[in-house]
Amino acid sequence: MIIFGTSSSTIHPAKLDGGCCPFCKTENQMWIQGYRKYFHIFWIPFFPLWKKVYSICSHCKGVFEKQEFQSKELLKSFEYFENQKIKIPWYHFSGIILALLLITLISVLPLLTK
Repeated sequence: MIIFGTSSSTIHPAKLDGGCCPFCKTENQMWIQGYRKYFHIFWIPFFPLWKKVYSICSHCKGVFEKQEFQSKELLKSFEYFENQKIKIPWYHFSGIILALLLITLISVLPLLTK
């Protein structure tokens, strides 16, 4: 029986510079957080599927998407973190890495035993 499915992990939360919360209007309390969904077999991540990026106000705990920002300064900061800082973690490819190592070992082992 093979256990497989999808899961997600949090990627690089960071404080956004400037701007205010669209809901409570509190200044400098916004954080950006990315979530990356991945496919796994036996809970070992094989490859990433998609990412979702949110902004969270640490004061009112509101969760906002990019299109909900009115502040251009906050939107610029959000786009910078979304495109530059929130990357695919290397461990989301650990299943593929393990499979390649196993295939390499299986193909090299007969050459070593000769």
